[in-house]
Amino acid sequence: MELGGLIKKEFGRIRSDKRTLILLFAIPIILVVIMGLSTGGRPTKFFNSAIITRDSMPTFGDFPANSSEHDQTFIRIVRDNTTSFSLHRFFNASNENEYQENYQSCVWLLKRELIDVFIILPANFSESVNNNTNVVLTLVIDGSDISAVLAIEVAMNEPIGLFRAEVNMLANFTAFIPYLEFDVPFWEAQTLNYALALILPLIILGTTMNLTSLSIVSEKQLPRMLITPTGKNQIILSKLIANFLVMMGQVTTIYMIAAFFGMYSMGSLFSLWLVMLATGLCGVCIGLFISALATTEQVANQMYLMFFIVILIFSGAFIDPESLGNMEIIVNVLPLAHAIPLFRDITMRGARLDFASFGYLLLLSLVFLVLAYIIYMFKKLEV
Repeated sequence: MELGGLIKKEFGRIRSDKRTLILLFAIPIILVVIMGLSTGGRPTKFFNSAIITRDSMPTFGDFPANSSEHDQTFIRIVRDNTTSFSLHRFFNASNENEYQENYQSCVWLLKRELIDVFIILPANFSESVNNNTNVVLTLVIDGSDISAVLAIEVAMNEPIGLFRAEVNMLANFTAFIPYLEFDVPFWEAQTLNYALALILPLIILGTTMNLTSLSIVSEKQLPRMLITPTGKNQIILSKLIANFLVMMGQVTTIYMIAAFFGMYSMGSLFSLWLVMLATGLCGVCIGLFISALATTEQVANQMYLMFFIVILIFSGAFIDPESLGNMEIIVNVLPLAHAIPLFRDITMRGARLDFASFGYLLLLSLVFLVLAYIIYMFKKLEV
């Protein structure tokens, strides 16, 4: 049978499988709608920070003393004494030009995820401490994780409290947040957008794995087809092409539904669509691998569930990879550890497509496809 005929046959098989089609299209739409009405995100308990001190800059008016004796104490406390912050770097600005340069350096660190927040000490920092008056700290936070924003505000009580105790200061501090870097604008669908970076890769990968996990093991006529000139390589290729085209339709549908509910992206929408396709392709190839390896439909369903649970647990979204020790290697091997950051960086940070992570998803798809082909080539089939 020619390749075109095999692809047409595969489309017919997919069309007749109403259960899979409902799962592929209806479930993702329902989940996106539900997530549009709920919240997402996970808390962060430890934060990398930077500090810009303007304490050396001259002050006037109510603070003519121009002292700068307390900023280093605050910096030392953040660096050495806190349990919720680490200090990546601090900058000393003695004039406005240095401050602007330091500010841009901190934004650069924030964009590259080297820090989660940078703290700006005002020019009247030491003078306010000496006069026992209110000190206003400025926080610029990575707003791509809304729960981390709230957690940072709470965590700031630790260094502030330690500093006040050391200098015997009774006046309060005010943490002022002028705006958030990489925040979803308040006029956009914030609830939906903070959840999409996690939910969409899960939906796409899980449903596309399910789409193909029974495509080989459940088709009873495949052994009889091998009596004809049709080869196993043509069978695998036809299933890949047909299921990939169906997956493209699913991804595009999810894309449009999410856009209808207010999906916000700082980065390229085309890049986001490519990432969704790469994630779906990975799911298709993993499903083909499962279907080629399984001996019965029941075994295929069990393997699908096992694979998806492992991929979900070690996605890096629920367990901090650094806390897993050597098991962190597993996280970096599995697809969601690359798909989720790609989604988040494009939508929340406006980053360009990371070709390293994108290429890894394609390479992982190729690996599972080759494994599926090798297993199927050596698999004995009874006519």
